[in-house]
Amino acid sequence: MKHRILMIVLLISLFTVGCSNTSTNTLSEEEKLADFEQLYNEVKEGYPFLEVNKRLNNVDWLSKKEAFKKKIINTSSDQEFADELNNVMGELNNNHTSIIDNKDQFNEIKEIYEKFGWYDFFDDLNVNNMYDSLKSEKNSAGDNFQDIQLKDLVKNKIGYISIPQMNSANGSIDDDMKRIESYLNKINDYKSLVIDIRGNYGGTDEYWIELVSLLSDKDYKCGGYKLFRNNSNIINNYTKLRKAKLNDINKLPDDVVNNAPKEIKSMFTNFEYNELVVKGKSKKPFKGNIYLLVDKHVFSGAESFSIFCKEQNFATIIGSKTGGDGYIYDPVLFKLNNSGLIVRMSSTMYLTESGICDEEDKVTPHIEVKDTSKNNVSDQDECIREVLKLENK
Repeated sequence: MKHRILMIVLLISLFTVGCSNTSTNTLSEEEKLADFEQLYNEVKEGYPFLEVNKRLNNVDWLSKKEAFKKKIINTSSDQEFADELNNVMGELNNNHTSIIDNKDQFNEIKEIYEKFGWYDFFDDLNVNNMYDSLKSEKNSAGDNFQDIQLKDLVKNKIGYISIPQMNSANGSIDDDMKRIESYLNKINDYKSLVIDIRGNYGGTDEYWIELVSLLSDKDYKCGGYKLFRNNSNIINNYTKLRKAKLNDINKLPDDVVNNAPKEIKSMFTNFEYNELVVKGKSKKPFKGNIYLLVDKHVFSGAESFSIFCKEQNFATIIGSKTGGDGYIYDPVLFKLNNSGLIVRMSSTMYLTESGICDEEDKVTPHIEVKDTSKNNVSDQDECIREVLKLENK
């Protein structure tokens, strides 16, 4: 699970793009269209949320092929081509699905993924020449990581831990956990604890699993289903590389099928049962009330934590509906043949134990508030006000 750092790295970096090199036009119109056809077919065969996108966002992505092609033809440089392809992928409305459209993002995914040996294109001359010609970012994604906050909301009564991403700002999860453990020892007899993950785009599941282990002496078993469209060569190769323990989709339990999206039998071929055991390691488990603050930006690894808290009754969740795509494999990567651009595409549909598709029906808080924005003044923060109300403070 450590490699899921990619999710927060790439999600943050999407918002910090600057400019350096001016891309020239090295691709012909025919080459651009051929790359688009390749991209379109891979999405058509392997992307898990085409029907979900129709229902949630009223976007029939496959039907927009001709409109997409016209936009592709009108691009006048390789950079414009990369940006337009990214806009096309943006209409799938999934933050795990995009074009790697700048040099620094490429360098980041290369650093993260190369050691796994899953992909053979990181040293491809065509790929590196393309990214050498594209823009760079002003800052690396890690520069945007924020540090955790540990403080009392109400002195000697209510503790508070803010986790901006499911990764450490200083690069060491162990160091974060030592600081959190020290704080938990101080507040062990407090009435309640607030864990604030608003704005958390995700990271590694290891982070929140370690956090739960510090808070509890109880073991938790979390079940669910990862679904794949394994008729796609891209997805098929990926599940083999990940050594997924696949079952035929027709073996999904009936009660799961009844609650799942109607297309799972017609579009998906296989599933893997997802069982996660979270060990409770605390010698001084926290006995007070635990509250989890969420918003629409909670995604990926942070979404996994929200699902865990909801399904295991680990915390009272306050805020708004979350962002989705939790408990999944990393996005699959593939290369476009002519340009050498790298595509990242969501590879997995996750269903809860009861069959709910998390990407479509995100985590709904126990207590919903209209304004989930953070405010340093507690009584002006709606989520925290709800906590104080429940705790009679």
